[in-house]
Amino acid sequence: MQVMRPDKTNVWPTDWRVFLTKLAWGLAVLLLASGLVTWIAANWENWGHVAKFALAQGAVLISAGLALLFRRRSGGWGHDLGVPAALTGLAAVATGGLLALIGQTYQTGADPWQLFALWTVLIIPWVFTVRSVFLSVLWLVLINTAFYLWIDVARLDWFGRSYTSQTLLALAVNALLLLAAETIWRARHDPWRIVPRVAAIAVGFFIGAQVMEGNFLLGLALFLALYGVYRYRRPDLLIMSLASFGAYGSLSMLIIEYAGDAFLLIVVVIVGLGLGLLRFLQQQVVHWRRTHGSEALAVKDDVVSDVTLGTALATDAAATNATAKTNAGTEAAATQASVNAAMASSPAASTAQILANAQVSVHADAQDSDEHHPWYLRVIKLFLYLLLPLIILLYLAVSLDLSLEALGVLGGIMALVSPVLFAKAQTVSSRDLVGGWVACAVLLLSVPLVDMRYPWPHEVSAMIAVVISTLLYRLAKGQFVLRMLLVIWALAAIEFLVIERLFDRWTMMPYWVLEMPAAFMFFAALLLGHLYLRGERKPHFWLPLFWSLLLASQIHLVLAGTLFYSMPFWDESRPYLTVAGFLLAMAPLAILAFYWRGWRDQSLVYGIALLGLAALCAVWTPYPPVALALSWILVAYAWRYLSLLAVAVAMGLFCLWRLYYILNISLLDKAELLLATGVGCLVFAYLGQLGRNKVVADAPVQAAPKGILASVLLGTVLVLGVANVAIVQKERILSDGQTVLLELAPVDPRSLMQGDYMSLNFALSQNLSALSWGLPKDALAKMDAQQWVVVAVQLDENKVAQLKGVYLEQDGQERLWSEEGPVAEPSDVMRLRMRRHRSNWTPGTDAWFFAEGSADRFDAARYGEFAVVEDGQSLLRAMLDKDRKEIK
Repeated sequence: MQVMRPDKTNVWPTDWRVFLTKLAWGLAVLLLASGLVTWIAANWENWGHVAKFALAQGAVLISAGLALLFRRRSGGWGHDLGVPAALTGLAAVATGGLLALIGQTYQTGADPWQLFALWTVLIIPWVFTVRSVFLSVLWLVLINTAFYLWIDVARLDWFGRSYTSQTLLALAVNALLLLAAETIWRARHDPWRIVPRVAAIAVGFFIGAQVMEGNFLLGLALFLALYGVYRYRRPDLLIMSLASFGAYGSLSMLIIEYAGDAFLLIVVVIVGLGLGLLRFLQQQVVHWRRTHGSEALAVKDDVVSDVTLGTALATDAAATNATAKTNAGTEAAATQASVNAAMASSPAASTAQILANAQVSVHADAQDSDEHHPWYLRVIKLFLYLLLPLIILLYLAVSLDLSLEALGVLGGIMALVSPVLFAKAQTVSSRDLVGGWVACAVLLLSVPLVDMRYPWPHEVSAMIAVVISTLLYRLAKGQFVLRMLLVIWALAAIEFLVIERLFDRWTMMPYWVLEMPAAFMFFAALLLGHLYLRGERKPHFWLPLFWSLLLASQIHLVLAGTLFYSMPFWDESRPYLTVAGFLLAMAPLAILAFYWRGWRDQSLVYGIALLGLAALCAVWTPYPPVALALSWILVAYAWRYLSLLAVAVAMGLFCLWRLYYILNISLLDKAELLLATGVGCLVFAYLGQLGRNKVVADAPVQAAPKGILASVLLGTVLVLGVANVAIVQKERILSDGQTVLLELAPVDPRSLMQGDYMSLNFALSQNLSALSWGLPKDALAKMDAQQWVVVAVQLDENKVAQLKGVYLEQDGQERLWSEEGPVAEPSDVMRLRMRRHRSNWTPGTDAWFFAEGSADRFDAARYGEFAVVEDGQSLLRAMLDKDRKEIK
């Protein structure tokens, strides 16, 4: 039974120069892609359609062309950080931007599934030939987004339920994709099994959709089947854990469905199943270690390095054994003693095997601690620690009718008793139960916050939180998740007290006050990590504190801007530069200068790197969260901390997504900022490539897969060809179509890919829905089974359309149906196609896109002017006011 495990030997680049070059390439592609999407969303009116389409198509063409031009660069086509693969990924994102621009220009709707489906089809030549995990994951996300949007409009009704047929079809397609990821996609450079895990998550999502549809037994059976496949055929602890969690949710929903009003029974069973699931997952981790030995331990960040182990084995055996006995109470000493004993008894045994057996024997009693669990098991445990006490809390509040003050007092008593319980708990199960008890106490103590009521002063509440959390943090050995909860509880209590006092004293709080807590937590986490987390063995006592400070600082800094912009008494704009913002923005530069110790041998490259990083930090000074995420990426490489690198990349992506929705900065300004910094990163990445020694290149150039050049060219021609055909067709409708006016009622949200728009609700759509309710059952069934219908409309003297009926088949012939049934078709009607959009019908579009900042102009919109051709196809041409004059 073969298990796919990552190879840590190739995870980290050889030196800072190589790492920064790869980082610059990745940032360049990410920033350019984000800038292109943001520029399209800005819907800049000063550019005509031809110029916009030329730029969007040029982005696709230039990206694909540069990928071909740089095909011999390091990494080649077979690695995501290779230049050709990265540029091909940029071309794939630019394809989506081009399709979004077409939809925005010709007003085809805010979220049509066809856009994502067409995007999925067009990039197939690149996805299946370029061995890029990014492209594969992007393709999986696109096809599932198309399915998600299609489910709202499709009407299959194979099993007589509203969405069961659609979700089953999506589930079947994702199951095939998962099979492909485990077979034909295995040849790709995917040591962390990202592609099959994303496909498995998609499968789990649509199984969960079956559960939400009420198919509890089917969902339970499918989750168990998924678990069985990855338990016995291709072991994967992450997918097994998610399948187990899904089965728990399905079984819980089944119990809730059939338990009726037996609330106590529901609480007892669900809580019991949750505790059983937690214990089961812990046993899975232990079994995984025992079964896979060194393969399981090789991926841990805190594993003993082979170099350290070899050095220890080279010392005198007697002295080493004596040291091990002296420190017998510690985990490291126990491991070392086991290794020495194994070496003495079996000198021929491999170092990796001895280390694995020693670690497994040491942790046999510690099936224990979630300090050794993967991150996804910690997330599941965190969810259970919050869900199960919340269910108990809800039962107490409902059945005993306790006041908020009483619940707070109960939580205080439980927290005070917790140290005694921890002292008595000796087994894994008992310590987890005490952890749940503490989580319940924390929730109870936080309940009075709902109504700002406490049975004691606020200062006492904050002190209770700090003292109890500090005490329990020391006692909660082996409880990583619980320790994180305690740290966050203490931080929230202190900050709540401080911020509340500031609000009480000041009528206007300067912006730097909101950024200071984030800056303090960031530098505290940085100092803590530098002191304790740089080695291969990371002390578990400090890890929860470090991660809590890190996440809290990032989230706090992101939310600080949201709070600032939403406060009514802050009329001025956010200051460009604050003290805390400057320190956070310059932190990456200081980190690089401090940790790049071998700069004397690479002084030129060192100077270029510092210059480029300083420029990037200076540009991003107004938005410190990006610099904060960049700081953690650099620190992760300096400490060789892979988990930190993954979290830092996720934080960077989140910050860029959050930046899109900060409304007081125009989309055009954001696009210019993103594109400028992306081009800058591209320049520095290219300089880094030129500065590398060809003899000691980080990785050999991989041979291009067979047919790769032809497929890249084919994909480029396909994208540009389909886009231009669509443009020509829509221009024909606009030029040849007859003018028709429809009454409407608009509102205005924002689309991620296409920018600001008004959501349109047409009077014709409401009339068609009312007409459908009066149709006979067989006619209504035919109408509900269709995604498109054709209606007959009659124009008045102002060209405003009035509904006359809908065309449906009867006895093999198309007939016009009205409220009275089949009627004769008047001579002066025209056909108009209406498509299904969720529970409504729309004439080809449900939105009107406009340039950012021009929403006020369209408040007066009362009509939509459509161009309609003979077969009923239509495009929204303009918005008209109450006098039927175009709004410009």
